[in-house]
Amino acid sequence: MKLRSSLKPVFVLTLFSFVLFFCEAHAQCNDEKSPDGLSWNFDEGNSEDFSIGTVLSEIFTPQIMIDTKHIRQYILDERFQVLRNRCGDMRTIDAIYLKSLKIADYNIARALFLSFMAVLEHRTVDVKMPIVSPLKVPLTFEKDSVFFARMKHLPTHVYSDSPTTHEGDRDKLQHFFGSAYLSYASEAPGFTRAIGDFIEWGEPIFVVGGTDDPRDKYANKQGESFGRDLLVVTTLLPSDYLTFQHEDRK
Repeated sequence: MKLRSSLKPVFVLTLFSFVLFFCEAHAQCNDEKSPDGLSWNFDEGNSEDFSIGTVLSEIFTPQIMIDTKHIRQYILDERFQVLRNRCGDMRTIDAIYLKSLKIADYNIARALFLSFMAVLEHRTVDVKMPIVSPLKVPLTFEKDSVFFARMKHLPTHVYSDSPTTHEGDRDKLQHFFGSAYLSYASEAPGFTRAIGDFIEWGEPIFVVGGTDDPRDKYANKQGESFGRDLLVVTTLLPSDYLTFQHEDRK
């Protein structure tokens, strides 16, 4: 069936628009800038105004704390959320690790730790105490507004069967990157697995509301493998492991 001559320009224009949109979307999901200037490789914003006090405070602040602040600012940036919506959560997880690498001057151990701090989604842990009330242990000193804004921007669809709730599998990222850091830094995956299993075992005993979650153990195992393999192949990405289905998946 031939198109009428009057419809040919419309058809060609529609086809061209579709191709242009596809190419633009693809460009936005790699490290190159898209036609509208967006790229994952943007410099995180700084919400604080310049002051002598800020400069002096950073002089006496440990570098790891400054780096943690930078990676969290990267996640808080609205460009991060725009790109997450365009490219999906798995590409977003890779972007967090790649940005951490850049901030850490490509020190892999430091980048894995920064990635862990970037996705840490517990403000406090309530540790059960005999007789007295539970002890509230702070894990992050972010302001409430900053913490909840960062949580809103974190990826939640980590696995194909991630819950469709607001939280999804967001908490699995801290298990993944925490285990990856321990595995890489210690060069002992077995030790990392023992630590992870001990934490999972002790969580319902010592932590208020804690549970022994097999999905946490699965994320721990994936992170352990990622950290171990990075000792040999330094170009691996989190998505190389989070998208892989182990036979022993529970």
